[in-house]
Amino acid sequence: MGLNWQGVFPALTTKFTADDKLDLPLFEKNLRAQLDAGVDGIILGGTLGESSVLSNEEKFELLRFAVDKVAGKVPVIMNIAEGSTREAIKLANESEKCGAKGLMMLPPMRYKSDHRETVQYFKDVANSTSLPIMIYNNPVDYKIEVTL
Repeated sequence: MGLNWQGVFPALTTKFTADDKLDLPLFEKNLRAQLDAGVDGIILGGTLGESSVLSNEEKFELLRFAVDKVAGKVPVIMNIAEGSTREAIKLANESEKCGAKGLMMLPPMRYKSDHRETVQYFKDVANSTSLPIMIYNNPVDYKIEVTL
């Protein structure tokens, strides 16, 4: 099947309960509203999706939950925003196992990588998975202009 990512792919927010647990019923309400509005895909774990504060276990719980609820209607894309290639590869591989249909990736997050390092990072992760990758270019916030 060919890749056909076009249209609206919102980055969903992650909901929490008062005791700082994932609020899956509230997340599902938002997910259903997006699907009812006719989105073409969804992105999990983006900046507004609290990627920097979610544990890997929470990310994968959210991903499995979304994949189950979406039931193949639209692709579920998992964001990867990591500081090391090793961790990014782990997340990519586990995301694929959990049913993600693709990845959205930011450049390495710990320091401002140069063009060579940025390209190598994306290549290494791409070579570790069969999932397609959408590159998130946000030079204002991340101080790197991705010009692949």
